[in-house]
Amino acid sequence: MLYRADPYQIDIQIEPQPGGHRLVITGQLLDLSHPGVIGREIQVTLSNRRGNTVMAATNQFGEFSGEIENSGDLEVTIPGEGDEPIVISLRNTLGNLHGAKL
Repeated sequence: MLYRADPYQIDIQIEPQPGGHRLVITGQLLDLSHPGVIGREIQVTLSNRRGNTVMAATNQFGEFSGEIENSGDLEVTIPGEGDEPIVISLRNTLGNLHGAKL
């Protein structure tokens, strides 16, 4: 999935883990306000909105990864301009992954 929330573009992949109720979230963050500059060392928070959060930081390529319990109500939060964080709700995109048994 590809999202744009100025100044960022974020590419997110969600993969269910076999035999469990966990998801692996992998993504890449690009700062569109600085073309050619990768979004490195940016704090990314994954939340299942049920009390489980995972903190990750982007690497030198703007990539991040984390594993979290699947609640069907995932959110990704990244710092925004000023004091307002950018929150991306992935609730509707999880569709068949909620409660899926693999």
